[in-house]
Amino acid sequence: MTMILGASTTARIVTRFSAIAVACAIAAGCMTGNDSQPSNQTTGTIFGAALGSAVGGLAFHSAGGVIGGALVGALAGNLVGRALDDQERRRLAEATQRAYASDTDEATVYTVEPAKTNSSEPPPPPTVVAAKPAGPRTARPDGGTCRPIELTATKNGQTTRETTTFCQASGSSELKPVSV
Repeated sequence: MTMILGASTTARIVTRFSAIAVACAIAAGCMTGNDSQPSNQTTGTIFGAALGSAVGGLAFHSAGGVIGGALVGALAGNLVGRALDDQERRRLAEATQRAYASDTDEATVYTVEPAKTNSSEPPPPPTVVAAKPAGPRTARPDGGTCRPIELTATKNGQTTRETTTFCQASGSSELKPVSV
């Protein structure tokens, strides 16, 4: 069944879409990272909701379509944004594994480029993560080993540094942080 939208129906859909977009923009202002900029996850949620509401409104020609599209789009955008933040965590975990196994006290450093956007604003600086052995490996009575690792992350000009002891059970490749 083909439906032709009248001017008033189209206007209502556009008005509802605009209201959702404004609500998303207000929410984005409230959900910021340490640098007062929206996180990748927040940005993905906002853009996903905006795109989803537009597609839902056009596809279903109803307020329900706009709202349903916004919800599905927001969820998809949130997952994509979180994956970008996860990339930084994954690289830090890789650096930690290398530092733990290293025979030198050299830091393993990775640079994670920010996601590309279509914005006219310059992208944020890349995130730099590093892990460096902070002491020798020590043997545990159960056959496992432990080693302190200095972890560093610089994101949006803010540097965080902490030393954590990681232990590896005998016969395992998995590292687990322990309290000291």
